[in-house]
Amino acid sequence: MANLHGVETIELTSGTVAVTTIQTAIIGLVGTAPDASAGSPAAGTVGTPILDNVVEFTATLAGRAGNVLVVNAAAGVPDAENPAEVETAAVWDAAASTLTITLGCDESGKLKATPADVVNAVGAVEDVKVTAKGSGSGIVSPFSLQLAGGEDEPFPLNTPVAIVGTTMLSRLGDKGTLKQALTEINDQRNALTVVVRVAENADAQNTEKQRAAVLAGIGALSSAKSVTTYQPRIVIAPGFSEDDAVGKALETVAGKLRAVAYVDCAAGATLQEVVQRRQSYGMRTELLRPRVQVSNADGQLVYRPYSAFAAGLRARIDFEKGWWWSKSNQDINNILGVEQIDEFILGDENCDANLLNMQNISTIIRRAGFKHWGNRLCGTDTQWRFESVRRTADVIEDSIQETMLEYVDRPLDRENADDIIGTINAYMRQLVGLGAIFGGRAWLDEELNTAESMAAGVLYINYDFGPKSPTELISLRVRVNNNYALEEMLTA
Repeated sequence: MANLHGVETIELTSGTVAVTTIQTAIIGLVGTAPDASAGSPAAGTVGTPILDNVVEFTATLAGRAGNVLVVNAAAGVPDAENPAEVETAAVWDAAASTLTITLGCDESGKLKATPADVVNAVGAVEDVKVTAKGSGSGIVSPFSLQLAGGEDEPFPLNTPVAIVGTTMLSRLGDKGTLKQALTEINDQRNALTVVVRVAENADAQNTEKQRAAVLAGIGALSSAKSVTTYQPRIVIAPGFSEDDAVGKALETVAGKLRAVAYVDCAAGATLQEVVQRRQSYGMRTELLRPRVQVSNADGQLVYRPYSAFAAGLRARIDFEKGWWWSKSNQDINNILGVEQIDEFILGDENCDANLLNMQNISTIIRRAGFKHWGNRLCGTDTQWRFESVRRTADVIEDSIQETMLEYVDRPLDRENADDIIGTINAYMRQLVGLGAIFGGRAWLDEELNTAESMAAGVLYINYDFGPKSPTELISLRVRVNNNYALEEMLTA
């Protein structure tokens, strides 16, 4: 029997939903910055220089926690029955995060507390979270002050921090590798970067300790999405990835994040050394051969690892053209030269640049500016050797997987299955329209979807897609045709 006489509206949750493509141009960067800001404590000031009664209060701990601290000061009141001077005193209430100051006065109640009296009173309190500073000779008036301006450490060690642009660069200081790497990324594009700062080892000879710190930082990239909500899709460690232990760690975390690792080669590495090293890496690593010449902050010309530039270039191509585009044959901004010139002769199979590319190693060529030259990752599987194809698969798989959470725990019936298939097929049509893929579709797996699997709450859906490989070779076939001369003579 109905409980309502009239009309009701019920919102249905079935149906297809739009698949949102994941963010692709997110860079994971690991490096050092020994002079990075340690944060700042909350503070506040009362009084005025004109009256010479300025008192500065500062939280004892750096960070935003100090912004809740309150300092109250009230005039002392002499005992009416036995008038006597009241000395300046302070009491700390930890539960209320409040420092209460009683300002000293004479027998008649006239204030006499100076900044020095207030400082001494605060200093005499145990476990107080506020310090006071002042030396004037003026009289302090009653006040109520809440401290402000406290800032947490912007780049705590081994903690992912998401930044974009150059606004946070000054907080990193000038030493270490992070500030320079972020500058090089931003030379290509103001890309969203997840930064992990690691400790810098002061002993340059103790490479093991520095390596351990960098490896720990690379491991922290795995938690980037949980900490920052952003998942890196390109991972780099400029200045450290010449070490194979670091390079392999980048490759490992790239596999976890469905990302690509850009690994630098050592300064002066020969073609043979680079080719031999490439054999140690697989399908999620791009090996970068030359270092690039830039001008540093002091105006000196120095050679820098290429990985930060390459990561910024990848982000720029994602924004300007699409994640399905290769970054090969695209301009690299703000470099002056390369440490080693890899000979490039268009159409010559045996020039250095082509020999490297055929060994799945990327380089830089000079042709109307400096351009990245190379499409391939280090692995040998021809299906996945192109970086753009690998990233296309990652984007599609992650985007669909994230959207499927909407359908988890709904009744396992044909309606839910049709909604999932319809959602995937609509996304495939969208990607075809963008020019990202040739096509794709989803369907139920007839063999795996059985009565037993459905009873167990498991639904099997297959889908495929056709990625677009980069045009790595244009083969022009030409021949001499003397018939054109005959035609001219006969029609003259």
